[in-house]
Amino acid sequence: MEFNERLRYLIDCEEIKIKDLAPKLCLSASTLSNYAQGIREPDYDTLRRIADYFGVSIDYLLGHKTPAEDDERQLLARYRSFTPSQKRLLLDQAELITRYKVKVND
Repeated sequence: MEFNERLRYLIDCEEIKIKDLAPKLCLSASTLSNYAQGIREPDYDTLRRIADYFGVSIDYLLGHKTPAEDDERQLLARYRSFTPSQKRLLLDQAELITRYKVKVND
């Protein structure tokens, strides 16, 4: 996947409009749209802001990924959609899995 495809994918997963996201990234909507369409590419500082916003690495944005990163990104996207009490429940369950070294047959 190219940068613009990954950006578009992240925007779609977040269910946010370019015009609403652009100010959060200190960009104009037209500039962000150009990135998402593959017309332009961002500089390093912009890449960092995009990566920070979506909770992904710059490597991921540039196409360098490991298979686990997609799972991690999906988990993060779902986590962000949870209510505070749902987030606490998920973190509590993760703590139990870690503490008791719960094994699951993969």
